[in-house]
Amino acid sequence: MTEAANPRVRIEAEGTDLEQALDLFRVAYNGGGEWSGHVTDRDFSYRHTAVGDGDMTLRNTRFLGRICGEMAPEDDYVVSWVTEGYGFFDTAGEKKSLTPGLPFLFPTDRPVSFDMADVEQKLVHFHKPLLERVAAEHYGTAPGTLHLETAAPTESSVRAWRNALSLVSRTIVDADASAILRGEMARLAAVSLLGMFRPELTCLPPALLVPSHARLRVAVEFIHANAHLPITTTAIAATADLSLRALQEGFRRHLDVTPNAYLRQVRLDRVHEQLAQGAALTVAQVAGSWGFTHLGRFARAYQERFGEQPHQTKARVR
Repeated sequence: MTEAANPRVRIEAEGTDLEQALDLFRVAYNGGGEWSGHVTDRDFSYRHTAVGDGDMTLRNTRFLGRICGEMAPEDDYVVSWVTEGYGFFDTAGEKKSLTPGLPFLFPTDRPVSFDMADVEQKLVHFHKPLLERVAAEHYGTAPGTLHLETAAPTESSVRAWRNALSLVSRTIVDADASAILRGEMARLAAVSLLGMFRPELTCLPPALLVPSHARLRVAVEFIHANAHLPITTTAIAATADLSLRALQEGFRRHLDVTPNAYLRQVRLDRVHEQLAQGAALTVAQVAGSWGFTHLGRFARAYQERFGEQPHQTKARVR
């Protein structure tokens, strides 16, 4: 990759004007809605730096004051951690308090609201195609948006991440580092990130792994990667380059379900995952976020698939 194809990024901004700081961070972090800022008992100041290229950027922010707002999903996978300060992130009703040094992975399919004060924060932004390529090479993930684990990473994986980032950062900030070397460092950082937040792999029936069923496999992988979106059988068929009739017949013959039924199963599995992980949302809120608006039908389908009611799954993790 040439320098022109992957130009460097280098940004530095700092000051003591609150409104300028809000404008800067709203643009830098894909802000949506209203953002607000207030001074605390410390003298207000801010600083924002970013260095890297189109594949990956390392960012540092300081905001000595209180800042609240909402960030829309980005075209990047973003991991952040604070070194000072306090506050929380809120992803669709699930609040996560900021723990100094503990990485937090931003969701790619929903906005994040936040409330932070006197914060020093580090972030790494990975361009989606880079992380998805690395995940495919190391874990055999399907093409498309990754479904990454959201549980807090282990201590050993965080140590590995810090060690990798120490090496990576020295190269990324070096103005003389070549594009090839920067690319290798971005891949190293991506591998370390996936060690903290592992991709959830799609378990495919053996029949779909043979070359003659490659298009049907693409359809199944597309469903798993996009189950959080309002996808249709038409979109599934188009992605797999199949006619609607061929799609329906392929699912019935090899999976014994229709494409829509398979999509519902995947969404039920995602609801089950969230409830089993101790989601702060109510059962109705989790179900609604995955497209289940009729709670009676949802509860029956959930009981049939998991042998228990949704509230029983949720109750076990309290």
